[in-house]
Amino acid sequence: MCGIGAFQIINNEADAAQVARVLLRQLESRGRDAAGVAWHKDGETFVCKDNTNGKQLARMLEKQIGDTGIVHTRWATQGSPENNDNNHPIDVGGVIGVHNGHISNDKQLLQLCVDYKRCAQVDSEAVFALLAHAPSDWSLADRVRDVRGNAALLWIDAYDETETLHAMRLQSSPLWLGQTVMGSVVFASTKAILLETGVRCSMQFEYVHEMEEGEYVRVQHGRIQEMATMPLPPKPVYSYSSKYAYSSSSLFDTDYSKASKYY
Repeated sequence: MCGIGAFQIINNEADAAQVARVLLRQLESRGRDAAGVAWHKDGETFVCKDNTNGKQLARMLEKQIGDTGIVHTRWATQGSPENNDNNHPIDVGGVIGVHNGHISNDKQLLQLCVDYKRCAQVDSEAVFALLAHAPSDWSLADRVRDVRGNAALLWIDAYDETETLHAMRLQSSPLWLGQTVMGSVVFASTKAILLETGVRCSMQFEYVHEMEEGEYVRVQHGRIQEMATMPLPPKPVYSYSSKYAYSSSSLFDTDYSKASKYY
C-alpha cells in the first residue's frame, strides 16, 4: 500500500505548493518509508523525493511550485527506500510517475522494453519503462496489457509542453478524482483524502469520481480530455519473503530522455 495524488490548478484557484503539502501529509497514512513530488514549471520538470515521511518532505518542499504535479508516499515492498532510485516519483526516459500497488512480473515487462536497462529494484519502474520504452507502434492499451498485479498510476511527461496529467487505475488499488467549477483537478488514493485536501485548500469539488478498474483519464488545461477503458491484468497471489521484497505468482504467469532537476 502506498499513497498517490496529483493536481492541476487552474487560474490560481489554489496554491499548488499548499495542495502538494496537504496531499503529502494526508497520504502519509498509506506509507511512511519515503515521499516525493514532481511538477512542471516554466517549461521544466522538477522532482523532490527522499526516504522520509510525507510531513517531513512537506517541510522541505519549495514555497512555490508549478500548477501541475504528482505526489507519492511510499510503503516500501520491493526495493529499499535507502536507494532513492527506488522511491517515487520515478523518472524513466522523461515519463515521471507514481504507483500504488504491486507488479508481480516486473522482470518480464522490462524485457519488452526497447534499449532500456533497469536502474533500480522497485517493481514500479517496469510499468513506467513500458510507457516510455515499449515498441513505438504500441498503443497505451498495448503498453499495459501484460501488467500483472495491482496498479493505480499517475504520471507526467517531461517532454510535454502542454503539461498534461495522466491517471490510470488498472486493478484493486484505489484512485479518486475531484474537479472544481473552475476546472482544477485533484487526484488522491481515497475519497476521504481527496475531500480533506479540498477543504484544507479551500477548493470546492463540483465533480467527484471513483475511477473504475481499467479506467484511464487524461487532463489538460483543466479539462478532462479523455476517459477510456484499458485491459485488466489478472489478479496476482502474493507471499511476502522479506521487508523490501515480494515473492508472487499468478494463475496466468507460469513460468518517453529529458533530464529532470532533483532536490
